[in-house]
Amino acid sequence: MDETHGNVIAGASSGLQRAVIGLGAEVAALLEVAGSEVEVTYFWRRSGGYAPVRRSLQSNRLLADAVSGKTVVGAATAEILREVISEHSQSFLLLPLQGAQTVIAGVIGFEEANPPVSQVPQAVAESLNLLGWATWSAREIARLRGELRTVSERLAGRKLVEQAKSALQAEQSLSEEQAYAHLRNLSRKRRITLATLSAEILRGRAGLPTGSSEPRA
Repeated sequence: MDETHGNVIAGASSGLQRAVIGLGAEVAALLEVAGSEVEVTYFWRRSGGYAPVRRSLQSNRLLADAVSGKTVVGAATAEILREVISEHSQSFLLLPLQGAQTVIAGVIGFEEANPPVSQVPQAVAESLNLLGWATWSAREIARLRGELRTVSERLAGRKLVEQAKSALQAEQSLSEEQAYAHLRNLSRKRRITLATLSAEILRGRAGLPTGSSEPRA
């Protein structure tokens, strides 16, 4: 997570904590549902402990309630929320938030059988919306960076293969197809990738040990 997202989450978390403490809440969290997978990110727990929790659910009732934004009191969904979020809470308020590929909802739990308010107060809703956006965007950035790293590695591998293929063509008077077939057959025989084999060939032609990854100074 970069510094900007970290600062946004820290500031919004602080405001959310003050607001939910004033409401007498037992827990405040962000709930992310993707299929049967549920992840809970805690921003306030009276009992302490803020480590994210990921669990699997077989029921889609929680998903349906999160989408509809119901106030959950004593319903079957409340039992699931107690199991997933906090066993100390007897009632919950849900605030549906925008997400991509997943359903995200802010959740506030209370020890009382009925919440002290019928809907999420505006100040709490604003903090939850900001936290939902910041958390989702930070994960999305991390995902995109991972994809970019994968694409960069693949392009670098293809460049190595092209260089090794050109070296074989020049040294052994092979056609492009013959050089590629030679590389492919050798990589299969040795059970290594074309990129790894090509890197070894190029290091060998540069006079480097095959286990070396960098040129000598």
